[in-house]
Formats: sequence, C-alpha cells, structure tokens
Amino acid sequence: MRRLRATWTALLERIRTDPRVRLFRQAWPSIARTFTNAFRVVVGLPRLAMARRQVQRENWEGVIRVLAPHVQREYPLARSARVLVSAYGKIGDFDAAYLLADRLARISRQPNDIKRAESLRGRVVEVHPAWLPAVGLKRPELIERPSERRVLYLAKESAPYLHNGFCTRSHETLRAVKGTGTEVVAVTMPGFPAVIKVQNAPDEVTVDDITYKHLLPNAHLSGMAVNEYLDLSATALARFVLEFRPTVLHIGSGHRGFETALVGRAVAEWYGIPWMYEVRSFFETTWTSDKRYMESAPYFHQRHATEGRCMAAADYVVTLSGPMRDEIVEQHHVPTDKVTGIPNAVDIDRFSPEVRDEDLRAKLGLTGSKVIGYVSNLSHPREGQEAMIKAVPLLKQMGIPAKALLVGDGARKPELEALARKLGVSDDVVFTGSIPFEQVSHYYAQIDLFVVPRTNERAGRLVSPMKPFEAMAMDIPLLVSDLPALVEIVEDEQEPRGRTYKAEDADDLARVAAHCLNDEAGTQQRIRNAAAWVRRERTWSANGKNFVAAYEQAERRFAAKAVHA
Repeated sequence: MRRLRATWTALLERIRTDPRVRLFRQAWPSIARTFTNAFRVVVGLPRLAMARRQVQRENWEGVIRVLAPHVQREYPLARSARVLVSAYGKIGDFDAAYLLADRLARISRQPNDIKRAESLRGRVVEVHPAWLPAVGLKRPELIERPSERRVLYLAKESAPYLHNGFCTRSHETLRAVKGTGTEVVAVTMPGFPAVIKVQNAPDEVTVDDITYKHLLPNAHLSGMAVNEYLDLSATALARFVLEFRPTVLHIGSGHRGFETALVGRAVAEWYGIPWMYEVRSFFETTWTSDKRYMESAPYFHQRHATEGRCMAAADYVVTLSGPMRDEIVEQHHVPTDKVTGIPNAVDIDRFSPEVRDEDLRAKLGLTGSKVIGYVSNLSHPREGQEAMIKAVPLLKQMGIPAKALLVGDGARKPELEALARKLGVSDDVVFTGSIPFEQVSHYYAQIDLFVVPRTNERAGRLVSPMKPFEAMAMDIPLLVSDLPALVEIVEDEQEPRGRTYKAEDADDLARVAAHCLNDEAGTQQRIRNAAAWVRRERTWSANGKNFVAAYEQAERRFAAKAVHA
C-alpha cells in the first residue's frame, strides 16, 4: 500500500511539473470558451435568424419573444442584443432598451454601442420625475430687478431662418406683445440655426424690430445625449438671463414639447422669477410614426407625465384652442383658472384676397381645373395628404376636372408621389416643393377649395393649425376633417365658416368636396362668414393684450406662491 501511494504521488508530481501539462492547463480556459462559443453559435444563430425574420415583418413583440429570454447567455450576444435593443425602442420601452444597451456597451466596448447607450440614457433621464436640467452657474447673491416688465421668450427655432407655423406664431406674438409697450427679447435653443445647416450665423438677428438672440448658433450639438444638451441649454440660458435681467420667462414648446419647459423651469427657479408655459401642441406621439404604439407605449405615458409636471410647475399656462385647454385641464389636471387659450391668428395685411395669377396657374398645369389644395409640410403623417390624393380620381369619376395642389416639402414627398403614380393621377397632383414665404399667398390664390386633411391622431384631434385662418383671410372656401380642433374653426350654427368630412375617409372627402365645388351660393356664404370672423376675432394684434394679461397672471401666482412658501 505504501509503495502504491508513493507511486501515485510521484505520478501526480510528474504531471504537475510536466511543461506540456502546464501549457495545456493555461490554454484550457481559452479552449473551453472556443468550444462553448461554437456550441452557442449552433444554438444562437438560428434564433437570431428567426428574430430578423420578425424584424422584416415589423413584428417587434415577436423579436422580443424570440431574443429576450436567451440574449444574456447565447452567442453572439452583441448581434442579438443590438437587434433586441432596437425592438425595445420600436415599442417605446426605452427603460428596457437602455438597461440592455448599457450592459452591451460594457461588454463590447464598441464606440457605437457606447454612444447608443448614452443616447438611450438621455431619453430615460429627461422623463424621470425627479430630474431637472442643471444650471452650471452660481446665482448672484444680489440681483437688481427692473422696475418695468421685461419678457424673455424661449423658442426652439425662429425667423428669419424658418417660416413654419411655429416661427410665424412666435414672431407675430412677439410683435403683438411689443406693440403693447412691453419690452421683449427672444432666445433660441443652443445650436440653432446650425442644426438646419445654416453656417456662420450671427449671435443676434433683428426681424421686424424683434431681436432674436441665438445661443451657440454655430455649434453642432445633435450628437449630444438629450439630458446633456438640456444641461447645456439651461446654463446658456441662465448666462443670458443674468445679462438681460427679465422679470418673466415665456417658454414656447420645444421639439419634444416639454424640453424647453424643463430648461425654462430650471432657470426660472434658479433666478427666482415667474415663468409661463405656452403649450403649442401635444408632442407625446411624435416619437414614432407607428400607430400601434403612438399612444400606448411606456414612452408615450412618460412623455405625457413629463408634460403634466411642467404644466403643474409653471406659474401660468397658455394654449391654442378650446380642445387643447380641455385636455390640459382634464388629462393633466391643471386648475381651470391657471390655463387660458390664446388662438392662432393671421396677419390680414399679408393674407388678403388676391387676384389669381393665370401665368402661375398655367406653369403649375392647373388651367381649366378645379383645385383642391393644402399648404403644409410633407413630413408628418398627421397632415394626411394621402386622403386628398385618393380623392382626385374619385372627383374625376363624378365629372369634376379636379387636381390637387400640395404646397410645401418634406420627407414624405417621395411616398406621396408614389401614391399618386399608383393611382394613375401623377399629372393631376402637383407638388410645388418649398416655396419662399413671400410667395406663398400666390399659391393660396390658385386653390378653389382649401382642404385640411389631418388624421385622427392625438395632436391632429386637439391642436389648432394656422393655415385655415390664412385661407379664410384670402376668401378661400374651407373643408376640414372632422377633428375637434378643426371643427371648432369652421362650425357655427348661425354662421357656418366651412364644411367637414370624416377624417381619413377619401370617399367622404370627395363627396363633400364635390358639393362645395358645385354649391356656389352656399360656398360663397361660408366664405363671407369666415372672412368676417377671422378679421374680427383672429388677428395677431388682438392677441398682444391677451399675452400681457397672461404675464400678469403668472406674476400674481408667483407672488402668492412666494408668500405661502
């Protein structure tokens, strides 16, 4: 027995000291990983292939069912995880997307994975209930307050670089407020106008006696995570606040709605002045164009809740229409006496009845046609131009020589052109592309029936657009989809100002359009009603006094809050 034990001990010692054995032991972990990964390839790649087939079908829940239970242990983790992160993003679960993206970034250490994780973290942080942008400046201990009201208006973008509805309302509001004798200056968010490819922009521009200050106008900031961008924005705005010394902040909605309000709130609380939130739209659905998730995703609810917190924190809230005010009161639980509506309006000097330019009509190929038209961007599905295109062949079947005129440009133009080709009406649907602002009225004048074909989507239902008022001021008859914000514009029991059709229903659009085009007496009466109403109740100059009254409300509430603090 002793001899056997000695032999066994000697054998073990020989094995332990054998260089070949030592080499094998050192290499074994790598060998084991190779075999394990090879096994996981056999198991994991078919599952990844299954997930990619679901991606092709845009079945994001299917992708998650296939990958989520296995992505942590199956090879290749990186490829599977990237597909899964994307699927979580598609359904608006950015919390899950960030957690997985962060783990992937720590494992892969790939720059693109790290950047994606940082971007997703920004989305998660900015809608967190406890988060506000950080003002990276020390607040002065002694602040000299101006004796007169001085308004600082924060906007996401502005003239003269853009002439969309947002910038038009901002500019006309500023002009109207200044017309009351109130000192007012506008500031744009950092990185504008560089974000729209404008180079070498000055720090300050004056348009029609309105001064626009551009914060970091030539900085390219689109690659920043949104929370970092808002921290930067708060600091940049605070620096200008110290220079301008406003008595009240007026905050317009940002690209996501609430982000300008977060910045405005942070700076107002830091500086100790009242702030007013002008809710221009409801942007909770704009994170996606997929109707399956627009109003049901976790991210939708997070954005909705963040908007509500901003409205609750503001000293006063202004919005555009009755349906928007009702939404703010009923869904965001803002007290009725803290919110008011100041509607969109029209500059009746710029938009007034105009003699039709027959040369332009011929150039557009509209001579001899009845033209249904719309002036809007071609970027957001909400605008619903598809219904107008589909209505053209239906009107032709009714014997009406109809054509559609779509004034504007945007990312969806190729898609809309393809639809016109598919329906065989390419020659009957005219896309003008981008038109200089000063020429837009000439294109309005080509339209026999102005159609607002917005779809049944949250902002479409609630947000009042500006274009119908411009059409009314130019004596152009109006047909709108039957959404509350649009019905409010045209319906009046005593003096109807336009007609409605069932939203997203091209057949009904064609039916009502045919009636409008054939009913000359009724159409002319609605034109007269609309023109009188818009000149009486929808002018920018009338809005100026209403905004001053809103500032007074914000100041009063701020003072009362300070007393009870």
